[in-house]
Amino acid sequence: MGICDSKSKINIQQKQTFNTRQRQGIIFIGQHRCGQTAICNRITSGNFVCKHNDELIFNCVSYKNKQVDIIDVAGFKDRTSISESLQYFEQCQYAVVVFNMIQNNWQEQVDNRIKFITRVDKDIQIILVASKLDLYSGDLEDFEQCARDHGYPLIYCSAKTGQGIDQLKQQCGLSSPNETRENSQQAYVEENYMQ
Repeated sequence: MGICDSKSKINIQQKQTFNTRQRQGIIFIGQHRCGQTAICNRITSGNFVCKHNDELIFNCVSYKNKQVDIIDVAGFKDRTSISESLQYFEQCQYAVVVFNMIQNNWQEQVDNRIKFITRVDKDIQIILVASKLDLYSGDLEDFEQCARDHGYPLIYCSAKTGQGIDQLKQQCGLSSPNETRENSQQAYVEENYMQ
């Protein structure tokens, strides 16, 4: 997967139109500081970056002869930023709801994001991402029950370690199971034998 445009920040108030026939769109939403921008960076560049701007970020990646627009809404802080981002939903096939596993109010955040998305676009495919897996050591049952209750797939991710990123790419149609397996095998070889 190659980057066709370097990461460019867009003023969220700018009108932006995308050719949806030749493109796939993925929008990432979550609470401020939930780790979604770090996950987007992992997907688009393969790198972990811990410092980010709180702005809407638009990435365009090339995958199998199609362009994929990855839109990071960079943490909804207020109703204004939510309403200003509505224009981007209609151009996306996937909405990735990222939540911080170690926050006490994670379930409320997930419920609110899902209600918002389903009001905006009933046809968009929703994927739940439990972020900051590297910092969590508790039971996973509550997260899995939440995913079952809502009826959406759940992926555990750590942008820091890269865990779950290949599964997320696969769920969004950015890689095949074979590519995910090959990437995992290559990472294992590099980590254990090429030091």
